Amino acid sequence: MIMNASDKKRLDITAELFKAIGHPDRLAMLEKLSEGPLCVCDLAAFLKLNKSVASKHLSLLFDMGLLDMEKKGTQVIYTLAVPCVIEMGKCSYIAVVGQKKKRLGA
Repeated sequence: MIMNASDKKRLDITAELFKAIGHPDRLAMLEKLSEGPLCVCDLAAFLKLNKSVASKHLSLLFDMGLLDMEKKGTQVIYTLAVPCVIEMGKCSYIAVVGQKKKRLGA
């Protein structure tokens, strides 16, 4: 059986998604944004990151479609656009930890 074009596109986009969320700082940003909108400076301070580094992470998440952005004067405010990504992360974490414990007989 050969993969059709729509399945290939869906899997490519899903792989891009996993790549985008595949950094601990970006995951922390998503979790923090699930609590409400924040500016780059607040997220940078929360994670103890340089603002330019935080901005690059946020830009990648925005480009992926996971965040919305609003400019207020000189500030850029981000909000979580796809909250289900948080639940996906939590579910995956619980499942993986459970599997590891099961394999170790704990």
